[in-house]
Amino acid sequence: MTSAFKTLFTQMVANEGDFSKFQKSVNQPIKCYVKESFPHFLVSDNFYYVAVYFTKKAIDDFKAKNANANITDLKTRVITITDWSLEMNQVNSQDVFTSYGGLEVRLVAKAFRLEKGADKVILTRHPSNLFRDAEVKTAIQAFTHGHVLAAAAAAKSSLPDISGFKANGSVEQGVVGATTTYNFKEGKSAFVSLESIFKQEKGANALKSMS
Repeated sequence: MTSAFKTLFTQMVANEGDFSKFQKSVNQPIKCYVKESFPHFLVSDNFYYVAVYFTKKAIDDFKAKNANANITDLKTRVITITDWSLEMNQVNSQDVFTSYGGLEVRLVAKAFRLEKGADKVILTRHPSNLFRDAEVKTAIQAFTHGHVLAAAAAAKSSLPDISGFKANGSVEQGVVGATTTYNFKEGKSAFVSLESIFKQEKGANALKSMS
């Protein structure tokens, strides 16, 4: 048995962040265990954990059907993400622990439900951060390395003809700038922060008491 998250996320990197390249059949409901619900919402497939990013519609729909359930209290519960997509974004990996090498693949929840009768589930293994997996890191390294080579090739092709330089010319004559750029389309979905969800559910004073 393999990790569904690992398969999906590595495929997303291989597709250079283009979720449209996934087969339509891949977008099936994801049933997962909530490892943490605040200050990060982390879900696990029993192998690895990833962060979930909720759209406003997902939050509003869930609240309408679960008036007495707090999203920030769903730790150890089981949810099914019925409508979702993946996005890839450039981030600072020193700040975002669910990323590697400056890239994060995000699980975007557009609709989800709480599984009834699945309270306080105990996993059979301790899930680890997907972005610390060796194969996932290798996939991201391959992606970034390919873009570094492309940037270097582009810089080399634009090198100036030094035969025409003046002997007393400025040092800037031979300088060619080269930066690594990624040509994938970054995700632009709007998310509801867990902090704002927490304040909505428990009040701003409850958040202050935790600091």
